[in-house]
Amino acid sequence: MFAKFRQKLPGPKATAFWTTAATLVTVYRYNKRESTRLLDEYKQRASHAALETIGSLDTPRKVHVYVAVPMSELGTRRARQHWEKYILPVFAAGALDYEITLVNETETENGVERVIRGGVHRLVADEIKDRRRRQLESEDDNEELRLWRAALDERKAENERRELKNKLGVEPGMSVFELWKEKEYPGVMDIVAIGRETWIEVVNGVSDGAVGSLNVEIPPLVPLDSEKSSTPEPAKPEQTSGSEQAPATEQAPATEQSPVSEQTPATEQSPGSEQTNTNQISGSDQTTHMINYDRFDNHSMVALPAVAYIGHKNLTGWASVPQRIFNFFHDQQNVDEYARQALQVVYESTRRGAHGMEEIEAMGREEEELESWRDQPSLDIVVDSRVADCLQIYDTQNDNAPPLEN
Repeated sequence: MFAKFRQKLPGPKATAFWTTAATLVTVYRYNKRESTRLLDEYKQRASHAALETIGSLDTPRKVHVYVAVPMSELGTRRARQHWEKYILPVFAAGALDYEITLVNETETENGVERVIRGGVHRLVADEIKDRRRRQLESEDDNEELRLWRAALDERKAENERRELKNKLGVEPGMSVFELWKEKEYPGVMDIVAIGRETWIEVVNGVSDGAVGSLNVEIPPLVPLDSEKSSTPEPAKPEQTSGSEQAPATEQAPATEQSPVSEQTPATEQSPGSEQTNTNQISGSDQTTHMINYDRFDNHSMVALPAVAYIGHKNLTGWASVPQRIFNFFHDQQNVDEYARQALQVVYESTRRGAHGMEEIEAMGREEEELESWRDQPSLDIVVDSRVADCLQIYDTQNDNAPPLEN
């Protein structure tokens, strides 16, 4: 009987195979359970922030999340997955409102596609500069700037209407236009940077926006698709033979002018200000005007947004394969690190002043040692000393959020 039983037992190779498979499945299931448990623990700690009451006239907190293309990547797919897996659940549990901006700018040169850096820098700087401009416009003796702002807003609104018309193919109604246009947040949104490359662009953008030039150019009108298709081509002169000549009265049709091609609005000139040239639009040629805000600037520092760094260790290349396999079976360490950093942003109490340029430059520096940063253009942090002294950051490197109550 025992001989027949031994014949039914699997051989050494089959036993080794099934033992290995069962071990891997067990380790993977254990990792999933522990990762879920850790994430739920951070979500419970964040949920206490959602229960805090605010005044009826207070504005709920909102943060602006910036995501740049990780190093050695051509898109934001991995960074977006990182955001959705580790950070978004904690923000949702803490009822923290957010606005996310994925910046992905690429260009193709000699058949090779590469990423253009600086998009996050530009967006952050423009937002702070616009706040500085509005602060200057609110002063009583700057009526000229308010007139220029009205002309600038009118031009931007017209360009938005034209862009929407080009997309829809018809003139958009007011209801469609208002739904498409995003409402402006009344307060100052703090900034969350995901990854070292995003952090560098964010802090550089904050510095540029705080101390950079405020001069702004009135953008040209966006051409309508209907205007492009209806623009007649210059008539070619007919070939005549002998003494016959084309009538002198026949000329090539004049190029159509845009409806706003007459002169700058009367509101764009104020008494005592410099006279500006009329903006003539002839075909695709249009002169632009630069609004000089710098001569009104008193160089006072506006309220700057607090900045938070959340890491993103992008593992690429063959040298990162062992680490990626290890993370597949042991992801608790990533959940613990990234969810903890997200938790610090949920609680405003973790915000503090930066400890000088040393702390700003050291934030996320370990990411530069990864394989994905090799043979990539270097990114330098350039922050004005005045900005470094007053910059507020979230202490995401330590766990200062309120603990979980038993």
